[in-house]
This record gives sequence, C-alpha cells and structure tokens, in this order.
Amino acid sequence: MLLAVGLVLSSSLLYVLGYSLSKTLVSSYGLSALQVTFLRCLLVLAGSLVLLAWPRSGVTRARLLHPPRAWEQRAAAAALVASNVLAIVAYSLMPVTAASALGFTAPLLLTALGGLLLGERVSLGRWLGAASGFAGMLLIVRPSEGGAWPGILASIGAAASYALYQILVRRLRDVANSLDTAMQVAVVGFALLAATMLWFWHQVSAEAFALVLLFTVIQTAALACIAGALRRGEASGLAPWQFSGLLWAMLIDTLLFTTLPSPVSLLGGGLIIAGGLLAQGRERRTA
Repeated sequence: MLLAVGLVLSSSLLYVLGYSLSKTLVSSYGLSALQVTFLRCLLVLAGSLVLLAWPRSGVTRARLLHPPRAWEQRAAAAALVASNVLAIVAYSLMPVTAASALGFTAPLLLTALGGLLLGERVSLGRWLGAASGFAGMLLIVRPSEGGAWPGILASIGAAASYALYQILVRRLRDVANSLDTAMQVAVVGFALLAATMLWFWHQVSAEAFALVLLFTVIQTAALACIAGALRRGEASGLAPWQFSGLLWAMLIDTLLFTTLPSPVSLLGGGLIIAGGLLAQGRERRTA
C-alpha cells in the first residue's frame, strides 16, 4: 500500500507538470486540445510499433490489437482520451490553479464509484478522508470570482472521465498492466482523433514538437504510475491522495515563480495530507 500511495503522489506531480505544458502549447503555440492529445497518442503508438521489433520489450501484435477483455480496455482508454482533451481545454481557458482544483473533484467521484461499481467497502474513514481533501482544496483555491463556464464544465467533465477511467483500470488489474494501458490509449486516441485533424491541425514548429514530446513522456509516466497504483490498492482508498496535486502546484509556484502560499493555503495542504492518512489509517484498522 505504501508503494501504491507513492505512485499516486508521483502521478499527481506529473499530471500537474504535464497539463501546465499543455497550457503553453495551446496559448503560446496555437495548438488545440485535440491536436495535443492526438500527437501524444501518435507518439506513444509509434513507440509501441518500434518496440514490436524488440522481443524483450513485452510489446506484441496481440497485446496491441487483440488485448484480453478488449472492449473494457478500450472503454478505459476512451475515457482517458476524453479526460485528456477536456483537461487541456480547461487549463487553456482558466488559471492553472483553478483548473487543477476543479479537476480534483475526481477523488470524490472515485470514492463513490469504487463502492458502486467495484463493490469496495467505502468506510466512514474513506469518506471523511475524501471530504477532508476536498475541503483542503477549497481552502487553497478559495473560489470566488470563478472562471468561464466552458472551462468549468470542461474541468468537471475531465474529472468525471478520469474517475471512470480509474474504475475501469482497477477492474482490469488482473489482465492488463501499465504497458497495456498506455498502448490502448494510444490506439484508441489515434482512431478517435485522426479524422478531426482535417479541421484542427495547426503547423507544429520544432520547439512546439519538443514540448509535445516532453508532454507525452510526462503524461505517459503519470499514466503508468496511476495504473500501477490501482493494481496495488483499492480505488476508494487511494482517492484522497490524489488531492496532493494541489500541494505540488503550490510547491512549483514557490520554487519557480517565488509565489509563497498563504497560511490558509498551508492549512488546506494540511487537510489534504490528513485526508489521505485518515483514509489509509481506517483501512489498516478494518483490514
């Protein structure tokens, strides 16, 4: 379980970094959310095809095109592709902190869905942990002015899609590993988005392509981390730890932009940590 928590913390950091890069790609280089996601899927798919020639890589034609429980794996992939597109839209329309905060409604949805769809026992400690993390998020963001409704709806939609993706990955833990997940996201994303490039393609400069490549590496690593975590721990138990993404955002602001968090924000961070510990502590006592 400690490894699972560590993987969730790593994925939260990587997602914050990745979506910050996506905001730059949209606002500074003119790429659309669909194009950024398509390029990511194309690069991962190209890498998978290259690895087909290396037997020790574990990549096979069967795993790529005919995976076990194919429809479930592809449904999970489609949910992640939708989440990726909507999250990039949200980050492009709203400040990073606000988009991140709204995106972190996913852990609450994950806690509920873990009980409804996976049959996990969602203890009072887990509900309190998720609620504590959500309260901490509100203290950090302190929503007042709000963002544009398209950005808000995109962010909530991304959170819902991401929660569904995690539920499906948890269901598939016995037949699919992180490599399978990454390959299916690439296949499904390419199939769904290729036609849209007839309308949404924008010329990609060498500098923009380098950022897309970095974005792809970061997002794929985040994907591998969360998939690995969900194979090792229950979705509802890990959900509160996903609020740690806001702590990473505050740390990045402090180190890179010399923006120190306020005392209220630090209190919110404490609630996020307490929420994660509360959920895990209760699970250990009831195990």
